[in-house]
Amino acid sequence: MLYKIIYYTLLVLIASGALTYITFVIRFYFGWKHYSPKLNFKKHRVSIVVVARNEAQHLPRLMTCLLSQDYPKDLYEIVFGDDDSEDNTEAIIQSYISQGHNIHYIKSLGRGKVISPKKLALSRAIEAANGDIILTTDADCIVPVTWISSMVAAFADDVSMVAGYSRTLIPEWSKATILQKYEHLDFALTYMVLGGGYTIGKSWACIGQNLAYRKSAWQDVGGFSKIMHFISGDDVNLLQLMRRKGHKIIFNFSPASFAYTYPIKSWKQFINQRSRWASNMKHQLRLNPEFFFILFSMACLYWGSIILMFFNLKLGLIIFAYRILIELVMISYSHKHFEVSNRMLRFYPIWLIIQTFMLVFTMIMGQLGFFVWHGKRPPKGVKNAYSDL
Repeated sequence: MLYKIIYYTLLVLIASGALTYITFVIRFYFGWKHYSPKLNFKKHRVSIVVVARNEAQHLPRLMTCLLSQDYPKDLYEIVFGDDDSEDNTEAIIQSYISQGHNIHYIKSLGRGKVISPKKLALSRAIEAANGDIILTTDADCIVPVTWISSMVAAFADDVSMVAGYSRTLIPEWSKATILQKYEHLDFALTYMVLGGGYTIGKSWACIGQNLAYRKSAWQDVGGFSKIMHFISGDDVNLLQLMRRKGHKIIFNFSPASFAYTYPIKSWKQFINQRSRWASNMKHQLRLNPEFFFILFSMACLYWGSIILMFFNLKLGLIIFAYRILIELVMISYSHKHFEVSNRMLRFYPIWLIIQTFMLVFTMIMGQLGFFVWHGKRPPKGVKNAYSDL
């Protein structure tokens, strides 16, 4: 009796995931087919906000990118929030300031008093920013000279936030390690799903490595005050706050806006990063129940087919093959939008094997809080401490 209950419950959960998957893949297809970006060539005052902790080795390359933008020099500034770095970050930034560049340096102290020191540093930097548009990236990123102009052009009058794409920098695919290939393709495939969502008006997630929003919209949702007790998620959770407040959020599919970041150096770092990202899933249950349901349904399909093989090998293999087929269909019409070549897609079988188990592991690690972010671990049972500062 118990065997039958488990078996049929598993089938129901898998069916839910299979139906959800194919429904959205079809909707994504028509979304991509009819997608037409609306550009606005109105110039805005822009504040590039970068928050970093002990990233001195990456700053010269980033500053070269930011100071070489094709956007009018008198219309953008760089606001650097230093999350109490212990290296020579301040000296490097001050050297650029002494050269006459429009850069503001803000040292953020008191990181030990808050759960999320990065959000504290971000808040202080944004509050000091003079621009109408806040444009964020990370210290270990590389942006094209067209970055500002492309992101700003996506701000139609009714748009409050523009999410951008960032992928790992791999000069030669043939010389990349398995980890580097997996990370690159995993991020691309994730954004094929998220990008498909944007084409049908669904803003599910974004990344702070390439993100822009109106300062007025940030102020309208109270900045990060409502999510300061989340150790991470200064990007995706902010997006959800804006979405819930009725702000329009879009994605910039122009390659002129795409950023690069350096590849993860070890599997340990990769697991820590993905666990941190997965930790935000539980917050989506409250911030965006629809997205949480979709994630849960996909998990039922991915993991359910594996578990089902222990009950019914043939049926489990059929469902697993169904998942692969639908995935390949989605990849076939969306990969070109994220500059994923056919050569990269040949890594898909290896990605599939690793991802099937990596997803489960990092999801569990994330929900249990087994990760480190900006030198801190997520506390348990601590309320928002931002108002106490």
